[in-house]
Amino acid sequence: MVKIKMISRSLDDHLPSSSTAPHPLQRNLAPHMHPFAKPREYTRALNAAKIDRMFAKPFVSALGGHQDGVYVLGADPRRASVVAAGGGDGEVIVHSLSQRRALLKLDAHKGMVGGLCWTAEARDGKRGLITAGKLDGQIKIWRSQAFAPGMTVEEEEEESMLDSAGAVGEDGFDEDDLAMDDKATTRGQNLEPSLVINSKNGFNSLDHHRSDGVFATASSCVQIWDETRTAPLSTLSFGGSMETVACVRFNQSETSVLASVGNERTMCLYDVRTGKAERRIVMNMRSNQLSWCPTLPTVMLLASEDHNLYTYDLRNLERPTQIYKGHVGGVMGCDWSPTGEGFVSGSYDRTVRLWDRDAGKSRDVYHTKRMQRIFDVTYTPTADFVLSASDDGNVRVWKNNASQKLGVVSGKERAAMEYRQKLVEQWKSDSTVRRVAERRHMPQSVHSAVKLKREMLEARKVKEDRRRKHTKAGREKPKPERKSEFDTEQAWSGNRQFSGRQSASRPAATLHIPVFDRSDSLPKRGILQGYQSSSHSAWEGWQALITEQK
Repeated sequence: MVKIKMISRSLDDHLPSSSTAPHPLQRNLAPHMHPFAKPREYTRALNAAKIDRMFAKPFVSALGGHQDGVYVLGADPRRASVVAAGGGDGEVIVHSLSQRRALLKLDAHKGMVGGLCWTAEARDGKRGLITAGKLDGQIKIWRSQAFAPGMTVEEEEEESMLDSAGAVGEDGFDEDDLAMDDKATTRGQNLEPSLVINSKNGFNSLDHHRSDGVFATASSCVQIWDETRTAPLSTLSFGGSMETVACVRFNQSETSVLASVGNERTMCLYDVRTGKAERRIVMNMRSNQLSWCPTLPTVMLLASEDHNLYTYDLRNLERPTQIYKGHVGGVMGCDWSPTGEGFVSGSYDRTVRLWDRDAGKSRDVYHTKRMQRIFDVTYTPTADFVLSASDDGNVRVWKNNASQKLGVVSGKERAAMEYRQKLVEQWKSDSTVRRVAERRHMPQSVHSAVKLKREMLEARKVKEDRRRKHTKAGREKPKPERKSEFDTEQAWSGNRQFSGRQSASRPAATLHIPVFDRSDSLPKRGILQGYQSSSHSAWEGWQALITEQK
């Protein structure tokens, strides 16, 4: 039989399958046909990094209307475009992010607002806003149909939230913003609170349970309240400790777990079911705020006064899992992204920093000329925007991604942006691409403080190396930084306090004495820690610790 060789071609390989389909492209992917593929890709990656920095304009708008500094923020978890802000004059303003104006103005308290939060949806459809005063010692619950989802006037414009056509300048102080402040509604001035709770102590923080009608407050202790009662359901404290609690937060996944930070440099865990404090850790410096990771229930974030942020895992509290450095002032506020992949922090150094969960260095720094010290930050529920509250009387709205385009994005634009992003990630190891992608312009004061801090840390490191080399201290291994930031872990069982670093058969020595060296101008251990056990006097604790060290 004769074999005949024939050429067979399919029109589908050379012609579009339909009138609207694109024309098929012919490519030869052989490496020898593309000798300059790597240089071309490098050039594209470098251009992509430059384009990303060119379009990096993170500031969106400034929400004014406050007569004093803004110290507390509360984003509504049910609505992406509503946030409440509490000022130093006791006024609470509910802002609309889509319309960039005030929806409600409440003369809530006499003095500074200590905390605010949104309640869960009630049976009658009325949601509430809970505010707590830092000076007048009052808790007020405000209920209105305007707080319910779908009842606000800005819901019609929800899809056009923060459209780029209305973006303002760097500081947000133009004629449009002033006009918006003049148009702010005053319907909230006649709104009366549905419940008023009086207390002897002022409140520093406030947080609501995820689904139940209970909330927690922080003052001289942690108290659990019901929305319908004027007396607390329970009072939580670690043993006989009388420290001032600075912040309290419910775990949104394990809703019976509660955490707080206090002025005695402590972080304490509570269980609402048992009504007791479970564990407590003492750090080297005080923490100002904490936040629970929404996707990892056992991970919490602490904003510390030593310019750093720390993440802890509840399963092992002996050391922090990660230390985040970059600020040059005390970190006043922090909040996790709803995705759990990163978080935002606000500092006393007048900057807002955004972080990735697995990186110890911030990925972006936000600042303006007029923005002053930042006291609170939060994410919107969609994780697209970040809000910051500063003592200059403004709530500023920032993009989560500085170069993100606002408004409608076509499919081609999205594909091009994703391609450029992948290019930068792939070539991030190159020094030139990395320098362009990571370079950030900072204020002169922050830049000088960063330089001074780096010099001080390097000098301290050189001094410690020389001391270990020429003294008996060199026999000991240098202490890891994660262990040095952690002082002690304590547990409370009945009337006895135990330390995680000592045997559980005897009480922990709770009086810590700093070790002085004549060559140092400051003690190694920092400030003197006061004794925490009320059953031991200072002299007895001093003698017990000296005997134990011998």
